[in-house]
Amino acid sequence: MFLSSPNFISIIVANVVAIFTLLTVGVGSSYKLREGSKESKTLIIMMILIGLASILDPIVFLVDGSTGIIKNMNDFYIFVNHFGNGAIYLLDLCVVISWSIFLVFHLNGSLGLKRIIWYAVIFGVSFILLLINIFFPFIFEVGMDGIYRRAENGVFGYLLFTVIDIIILLDSVFFFIHARIRGGILKFFPIWVFLIPVIAGIAVQGIYYGVSTINVGFSLAVCGMLMSMQNDLIFFDKLTGLYNRYYLDHLKKKMNASDRKAEYTAMMLDLNGFKQINDKYGHQEGDNALIKTGELLRVAVGSYGTVIRYAGDEFIIILHTQVDAIINEVLYNIYRQFNIYNKGKSVPYELSISIGYSKADLKKYSVDDLMNDIDKKMYLDKEKRKQENMG
Repeated sequence: MFLSSPNFISIIVANVVAIFTLLTVGVGSSYKLREGSKESKTLIIMMILIGLASILDPIVFLVDGSTGIIKNMNDFYIFVNHFGNGAIYLLDLCVVISWSIFLVFHLNGSLGLKRIIWYAVIFGVSFILLLINIFFPFIFEVGMDGIYRRAENGVFGYLLFTVIDIIILLDSVFFFIHARIRGGILKFFPIWVFLIPVIAGIAVQGIYYGVSTINVGFSLAVCGMLMSMQNDLIFFDKLTGLYNRYYLDHLKKKMNASDRKAEYTAMMLDLNGFKQINDKYGHQEGDNALIKTGELLRVAVGSYGTVIRYAGDEFIIILHTQVDAIINEVLYNIYRQFNIYNKGKSVPYELSISIGYSKADLKKYSVDDLMNDIDKKMYLDKEKRKQENMG
């Protein structure tokens, strides 16, 4: 059943609710949003986009001829209606893309070139389609009476953009599932807190023409995301943004309680020369070295596992695999990231690490035995490096 005309008051109320929801959750989660991480920056961009869409939405309904509010329709109102609706289509698309980018940052630590191209192509194609729509309406049209209509009184254009949004959402779901398979129980983000409100908002607005629910769905989704992230703060190291020892304890319990056939590989890493960096350049620079080390490790490991700041300049990586090819790939990625950084560094010192790793045989040994083993191997690697430098 389709509504014959929009209810302007209900549209204002819906968008005001969306804006106030964003403001409330933004203030309540200001600590998380101010941390400066890629995830937080993406969330801020997402909230700004939703806010803009929530402001534009009642404006285009205000100037729409179907509401009867504008008595003397002219070219200006028609332009505002047409431009505003086109902008809303793009803003909604950008919100969904921002969600996908946020999820990639959260699980992978970085955004690969292929994904950047993928998002750019989707945005570019959508922008071109909206430009074409100005001259050959197939998505929506605004007639001389100033009334917005889905092209030819149908739903093709709306469904087209809905399908594009769904493709991006499905891509994020597949990415999440892939990351879960690679990372096992080691990483989790409740993606349903975003997907359910958004899909519901899109579906209701698609079925009941004249209501405005998409922005409310987006704002509720952001609210759920920030609440989930706030709940997880206890598991994150404030300096590096990596997981902390509380999370390691959480993992130990999960690993001990999991199927004993589950395969894990643990790595312990130590930042070489950290004391010298602190002594020579100060503790602030030492903190910067730890932050950069965390960034490099997270990018290198990606969705293969979890990076934890264990203590001081020591880090632990847990991989949900014992496949030699994957272990070697991760090791290669780690050394490669540090080499790239050192070649282009802007600081008067280099970053290097010592690594000890071991496959976890949980049938024979406990998790604590595993940690002791990788600790010994890491120090052996550190001593080896010292001898090589002395030689």
